[in-house]
Amino acid sequence: MAEESTYDEVADKFGLHQAAQQNSLVANQTKALQYQMEEGEKNLADAQLDCEETLTKIYHLLKQDVLKPNDDGILEWKSIEDAKKRVLTEEGVDKIMQIMQSYINKETLLSNFDDKTIGRRMLKFCLAFNALMFMKYEIYFRTPTLEECKEILQFRIDEKIKRKVMNLELMDKEVDEVEIKKEVLKELESQIEYEIQKIKQEQTKLNLREFEMIFTQLEALVEATHNRAWKGEERGSLRRHFNISEVIGGRPQTPEKKGFFGGLGGNR
Repeated sequence: MAEESTYDEVADKFGLHQAAQQNSLVANQTKALQYQMEEGEKNLADAQLDCEETLTKIYHLLKQDVLKPNDDGILEWKSIEDAKKRVLTEEGVDKIMQIMQSYINKETLLSNFDDKTIGRRMLKFCLAFNALMFMKYEIYFRTPTLEECKEILQFRIDEKIKRKVMNLELMDKEVDEVEIKKEVLKELESQIEYEIQKIKQEQTKLNLREFEMIFTQLEALVEATHNRAWKGEERGSLRRHFNISEVIGGRPQTPEKKGFFGGLGGNR
């Protein structure tokens, strides 16, 4: 009887110790799983509300950078090769980026807008943005430098000389390019300043013609951000995901009942 009692005591202690180890293992596994799920939820929320990629793309597009593959075949933003083709000044790019950051952000995404609110906000945005750009277009839109105007004028002079030479050759007349050049320059002598100013205005107008497309692209991005906040849909999407994760992660895990020495089943 004494031996049987001792055996039972040892078995009970061993069984309790093994059960404690099993419970500790299950608890650690649950904590690890919960941590992974919490990190996953955090990463998902950060990714869903992160506007950095959109704003970065807007910046490069305003700078007129171009996506080109590098040596590894990966697309990278490259600066425009001919800076004279830029439409906006640095100040113009900075101002537009400042405006975009105030609309495209997580605060807007987590808002709760109805259709009328979105329409009203978009109307105010469009009117204010258009007014600002055109009232300060001389600051925000690039105008050619004096050197650039000179190059354009020189190109036009050369083209005019070539046309005169071609006309004389077609009529089988004697061609003296030196005299023709002197003639053309004499015609422009009193109009050089006027021609330079005219070229400057023409190039500025060409840049202003790009505004409609720039504005259309920006308007679409701002509207898309507001639509994600329609009736709190972005908040609702995150909440639904968290609730599902809580149900899955919080499900009680009941270990299988084990007997002495780890065996399945019930009593000895």
